[in-house]
Amino acid sequence: MAAKKINTFEVIGSRFPGLMDEIRKTIQDSEKAYDRVGSRSDSFLWEHTMHVASIADRLAQSERVDPVLSVAAALFHDAGKFVGGQYHEEGTIEEEESARIAERLLRQHGMKEADIRKVLSGLRALYNENIRKNRIAAILHDADFLSKFGAMGVASFFAKSTLRGRTLRSTVLGHLSKELTYAACLPLSMHTATGKKMAGQKAKDTLRFFHSLLSELREAQVADLEIRRLRISNPASGHRLLAIHLVVSPACPECGKGWSMKWATEKGIKCNKLNVDWNCSHCGEQIETSFCLPEIA
Repeated sequence: MAAKKINTFEVIGSRFPGLMDEIRKTIQDSEKAYDRVGSRSDSFLWEHTMHVASIADRLAQSERVDPVLSVAAALFHDAGKFVGGQYHEEGTIEEEESARIAERLLRQHGMKEADIRKVLSGLRALYNENIRKNRIAAILHDADFLSKFGAMGVASFFAKSTLRGRTLRSTVLGHLSKELTYAACLPLSMHTATGKKMAGQKAKDTLRFFHSLLSELREAQVADLEIRRLRISNPASGHRLLAIHLVVSPACPECGKGWSMKWATEKGIKCNKLNVDWNCSHCGEQIETSFCLPEIA
């Protein structure tokens, strides 16, 4: 008999009155300090946080992991991103700041010390080798990745591009290769069985949308682009192949002649990078595509 689903957000609200409001305020205030915009009421980071928390809830209940602790970790996973009015990248001091904020607020709202330790452990394991051994970290990792794909993930991708002042064409040319590659590899990036199932559908939905978008861009004569595919060995474990999707003009945009393409991987500070060089032997035009390869679980 299937376990009865609980409304985790109602449980958190009942056990820890005012906690979610305080988390939201903390995140919104730090984001406003970073953006230096005091009048905006909405928060992109809180919107993302709630999306991740809702996926974490679904994963935790399916994987039979305490959903209250998993959702609590998800609510804090980006709380340290804009601490001090500065942007902190994943894997730097962000997780420690998130854990510090979580410890303070969870203790203030009466969570048991043993449960606080589990939440903090999950947050701190999110960006290190212990993720495979920590069930809360595994759920949090999968929820965060899954939030970037499917309909809401695509919407967020374009919302961020608009905030950064990019046109549709420049967004697609400059960043869609990475999005397509990560979508194609999404099931391989999951640490939970439920995450793998969800990733399969989200990957299909995401790839289907972007293929349609490229067709419409071509018909509208905004951008004539195609997808070229590679399969390369994963530098982190040579026995796994990665499906690479590269968005590029069918021919050199300067002279219309064909491209030659060379690629290589290199070990970066925080990731393995793929570098692709497109060269036109006729006019000498050169274009580079470069991005971090997805991590495989």
